[in-house]
Amino acid sequence: MAKRFALTRWLMILTASLAANPGMGDDWPQFRGPHLGGMSSKSKLPDKFDGESGSNIAWKTPIPGRSVSGAIVLGDQVITTTSDGLEQRRIRLLSYDAKSGKLRWEQQLVARGRPYCHPTSANAAPTPASDGKHVVAFFSSNDIACTDLQGNLLWYRSLASDFPKAGNDVGMSASPAIVDGIVVVQVECQGDSFALGMNVADGTTAWKQERPRKANWASPTPVILPSGKSAVVMQSSENLVAVNPADGKELWKIDMGCSTTPSSTVANGRLIVPSGGLTALDLSSAGAPSKLWFENKLNTTACSPLVDNDKVYIVNRTILVCGDLFTGKVLWQLRIPDANQIWSSPVISGNRLYLFSMDGSCAVVSLEAEEGKIESINKLGDEVLGSPAIAGNAMYVRGAQNLWKIEAK
Repeated sequence: MAKRFALTRWLMILTASLAANPGMGDDWPQFRGPHLGGMSSKSKLPDKFDGESGSNIAWKTPIPGRSVSGAIVLGDQVITTTSDGLEQRRIRLLSYDAKSGKLRWEQQLVARGRPYCHPTSANAAPTPASDGKHVVAFFSSNDIACTDLQGNLLWYRSLASDFPKAGNDVGMSASPAIVDGIVVVQVECQGDSFALGMNVADGTTAWKQERPRKANWASPTPVILPSGKSAVVMQSSENLVAVNPADGKELWKIDMGCSTTPSSTVANGRLIVPSGGLTALDLSSAGAPSKLWFENKLNTTACSPLVDNDKVYIVNRTILVCGDLFTGKVLWQLRIPDANQIWSSPVISGNRLYLFSMDGSCAVVSLEAEEGKIESINKLGDEVLGSPAIAGNAMYVRGAQNLWKIEAK
């Protein structure tokens, strides 16, 4: 009874905290959405769309250069990044009108760090983040810039200038998070490997923490503690660490090997951690969270896990797997037909799951019945590696060459 009361109290604190966050509402202000959950329960998206015929495509806007990041949505703006020019050293932050797809503003800079990355990736790999007042764009070259909502440059930093050994040959892709006025980035590689907290107002360093000297592409995960205070959880192949966003002070650490591509997610008082399977940790008690369960059959390869209606969803290569949130028991699995590599984390709208393959095909999976059912396979005709954004009744997809708005006509 006491544990149930503690969980109920924690959920009440979490709900109040999220409601007070200015970047929530119908916006999609960061990687995987307002709560990093990758879902929008109120949106209604079409089951079918087609990039060639234009069916249920509200608009398509070509963007110069290449990007594998996701877009974010702030009110009537859709904001994304791109990199082009010699060695992809020209880095851009662009805003488009959500209704028309027309360019509203652009901020352009030159990368000072190493822009080199795998051919399938791009210098514009991390998804931008916003707190409702600022927009922060981070790039594989470890250049970071902050603008206001009108595109005016507020500050810029070349982290590669301060830490010249930061970077790896396949590129960096961890997305930034903004928590309580602090921008948190994970820059983890075999050389200069660290996490950094910067004041969103001016870009000055609030704290720096040394990290394992191993390549890591997972993004930091903000969480709300039972006390109502914020924390940032960072995973690596060696451990899982929670820090105070204000000063970087370590709150707790668990020695466990975590995945280095998919990121963790939070749901129902649980931290769901990709870890050669999935590990569920209890966040409702003070101190380091205890392990609730581990299931190696829920092994996600590249996509971050999703939680909806007490079920957890992962993607293992081209297989969608559903498990029970409370026990980890596998409930069903579904092979995605004709799918090639899948890098884009899926999203859920209502009772539909949308999963993009790298070639731009999207499987729409119904979650209404006891087992998932494929409703349709749709093709954009553009590479998709970044996770989609959902706002209102529209889905915004950042293809490698284009920005798309998918909406029922």
